[in-house]
Amino acid sequence: MSCRLLILISAVAVFAVVSGTVEETARDIIDALTHAPFEEWSGVFIATNDRIRIKVIRSTFFVPNSSANGYGGNDRQKVAAYHIVSERLEFADLLSKASQSRLPTLLTGSSILVTNNSGSGFTVDGVLITEPDMFVDSFMAIHGIAVPLDFKTYGSERRL
Repeated sequence: MSCRLLILISAVAVFAVVSGTVEETARDIIDALTHAPFEEWSGVFIATNDRIRIKVIRSTFFVPNSSANGYGGNDRQKVAAYHIVSERLEFADLLSKASQSRLPTLLTGSSILVTNNSGSGFTVDGVLITEPDMFVDSFMAIHGIAVPLDFKTYGSERRL
């Protein structure tokens, strides 16, 4: 009897730990990025995408060059959400995407446009990927980009 009770208590404890939703995790990540300068985004993203508590979203993250820190203003939360693609894509996976294809982001109704899919000049939203595969694991891929992506110009098919 005590063994069954221990198993039941363990199962309840595990369920409580993993019950966070993907939406909650995404919200936590976006909130953390909103308050961090670009040069800290990569570390903040990895730390917030919490594997210990099983609150991980499979994703691709585009980190702008730190020299662009003044970008975003009041739209900083939207800017952060727009830099996260809701699937894990290593650079080799990105290269297989057709030019003009779209990558869905965590910014509702917005997607990043693949504007050049050549290996030597791969661009998304017209922005060069300067450091492909900065960090890659089984859950996420992080790529460095020259400047922040512009969701207002490229974010939806209707805008182009």
